[in-house]
Amino acid sequence: MSEEEVIQYLSQTPDFFIRHADLLESLTLPHPVNGKVISLLEYQVNLLRQSTANYRGQFERLVDVARENESTMQKSRRLVLAGLTCSTLDDLAVVIDDMVRDDFEVSHHALVLYGEFPDSAVRSHVLVDDDVFLSHAAGFVDCFCGVLPLNEMRFLFSDDADLIRSVAVLPLLSREGGVIKKCGVLVLGSKSQVAFDKEKGAMFLQYIADLLSAILLRLLP
Repeated sequence: MSEEEVIQYLSQTPDFFIRHADLLESLTLPHPVNGKVISLLEYQVNLLRQSTANYRGQFERLVDVARENESTMQKSRRLVLAGLTCSTLDDLAVVIDDMVRDDFEVSHHALVLYGEFPDSAVRSHVLVDDDVFLSHAAGFVDCFCGVLPLNEMRFLFSDDADLIRSVAVLPLLSREGGVIKKCGVLVLGSKSQVAFDKEKGAMFLQYIADLLSAILLRLLP
């Protein structure tokens, strides 16, 4: 009698081991870890424990995701509410300072608006073709995580540039009428190489960049 025939017979006779409980109790199997011979009941218990551990791991991952989503929602809510109180570009700079300190907990940041704003203390820069100061940072239309050329790092962070190991670039844009207009950039800098690793997703950063862009457009002269 082949294995296939045994499998087929047992599949078609689900009450076989009910009618032959003594045979079920005498069956032994190798332990899934140490290979020792154990009873079928003990083997099933081990499988149940393993399944329980897997389900627990999946549940804990879901809890972590839920907590992260809640944290993201709270950060977004704080930013939107703070943005609604802004009436000047200087107010926006204060909001960004608070956000970087309280939500991102990164050591450095640089906010640069493109153009000239004589009535504001916010840092500004007039972009030109092949800009030697911000050609990379100003070239992004989506958020970027990684590193920037040293000359741009020094332009953005001055003497602290050598301390920074990774950055996140958040472009501040207008997309009105389907035309992309570059209005500025927020660059976050960290002393950790993995804080803004290029392999990490930038979905939350992109969301923040979009919110900041909407606030900025309301304040631009």
